[in-house]
Amino acid sequence: MATPRVHPSEAPRPARSEAERTVWRALAKGLPPGWTAWHSLRIRDGKNLLGEGDFVLAHPERGLLVLEVKGGRIEQRDGRWFTNGVPLDEAPLDQGTKFAKRLSRRLEDWSCAPPAFGAAVVFPDTEFDDQPQEDALRGVVLGRRQLDWLAEALPGVVARALPEPRPPRGSWMERLHQLWGETWVPALSLGARVRALGERRLALDEAQLDALEGLLENDRVLVRGGAGSGKTLLAAEAARRHAAGGKRVLLLCFTQPLRKWLEVRLAGSGVEIQTVSGLAKAIVDAVDGTDRQGDLTANEFWQATYERAADLCERRWDAVVVDEGQDLTFEAWYLVRALSEGARLWAFHDPGQGFWADREPMGDLFTTTFRLPRGQRCPPGVGALAARYAGGDGDARAIAAAVKERTLALVACPSPAKVADRVAQEIDRLLSEKVALSDIGVVSLRGQTAPGAIHHGERLGRHAFVHADHPEMAERLVADTFLRWKGLERPFVIVADVDEAVGRFGTRMHIALTRALVGARIVAAPCAEGCWPGLAG
Repeated sequence: MATPRVHPSEAPRPARSEAERTVWRALAKGLPPGWTAWHSLRIRDGKNLLGEGDFVLAHPERGLLVLEVKGGRIEQRDGRWFTNGVPLDEAPLDQGTKFAKRLSRRLEDWSCAPPAFGAAVVFPDTEFDDQPQEDALRGVVLGRRQLDWLAEALPGVVARALPEPRPPRGSWMERLHQLWGETWVPALSLGARVRALGERRLALDEAQLDALEGLLENDRVLVRGGAGSGKTLLAAEAARRHAAGGKRVLLLCFTQPLRKWLEVRLAGSGVEIQTVSGLAKAIVDAVDGTDRQGDLTANEFWQATYERAADLCERRWDAVVVDEGQDLTFEAWYLVRALSEGARLWAFHDPGQGFWADREPMGDLFTTTFRLPRGQRCPPGVGALAARYAGGDGDARAIAAAVKERTLALVACPSPAKVADRVAQEIDRLLSEKVALSDIGVVSLRGQTAPGAIHHGERLGRHAFVHADHPEMAERLVADTFLRWKGLERPFVIVADVDEAVGRFGTRMHIALTRALVGARIVAAPCAEGCWPGLAG
């Protein structure tokens, strides 16, 4: 026979009544085998009428019994019922009987029915030998003494309170437990999390705005901030405010995808937006012509181009703002020095995302430095894993929690030939959780010209994708190399082409993971439980 169970098992639900706590202790100690009990079961019926049973007892073969608890010294005088001398609003059993009928109808809504249902009364503070004379109550009342030997007293009360059982319908005891409500862990679907994010990802918070206000009086400012600290948003807002003050403003960034995103965000502001390389080449081509010899992928070509542009450029801007400053070469900073001569210069950088060890801002260009507070873009668990790849500690508990709530996952892919298929499957899985295709970004850890990289195709499974600099990137699935994702973000990021043997693997992973606003998936070779590619233990 099944072991008796009382819910809650550790302590009764919060109740003003000490009488209910007394009954809970008696049930926990003496409930007969086969029975299950729930304290304080509340329901709302189809007419939005609320009801509560002090205790509901159930047996799979015998049925459902509601126990109504009346505390204090209970007595009946002149046909009326009193507790400690105060008249009761309702006679004992009335409330329990009403709730038993309402609960039975609620179970019917689920196509369920117990073998029988009824009600009984408990007077835990009252001692008596004989049952009340009122016929409706005779045999269905438990007092203080009966609670002490409940296992022996309850069967007689059940026989009196419940009619003969009939065949039950449905999983009525499981539905009772569901109505009572043992566990509720709040959770949003992945799609709902994206919708909740809304425009918050495009807005500066109060701390960021305060930082900007405090820096506006400075002409030469170098701002340092980690991934998600709002560097790009602050760079854009700084450029906008300078332009609003009547200044001619140049905003420089490193990649074409970021330039196009900034153009949309700053449309109509009067800010001129260029990549450093694009501006340098345009300056030189305007004087030397476009048929210059040289390999556009060679460092030597760009070193010469930056140096020549620095000699040729006009000082026609009142303010120059630089984003992703950690990626600019020495020669590129030499051009920035020339462009900003006699003008304001603000630059934003993150050493943690620096892919080239020999690149950093020129410190002598700045008289003021400022460090932004810790970034909040990534969910804690994703950010913690990214921190590990950057050489930090990373909170193991936050990572484990992210795995549990599905904001972070390793998608096992035993063969590099199957990476595109696994990525496509993960895209479909996210779509099934109401995530939009435009909320997903695929980040390859390989370079732009690397053969076989996932971003060289046109489709991932049934889904066409575009690159990060495509005019419709905001409305499309995007797949591109990690460097071209810098400064950009997506609610969900799928990291692909994961090869631990590539140079600066940890930095690549850090950049990729910190693009995620809600969650990240890493498609890689299987790892031991709790382990991640390229990380020990």
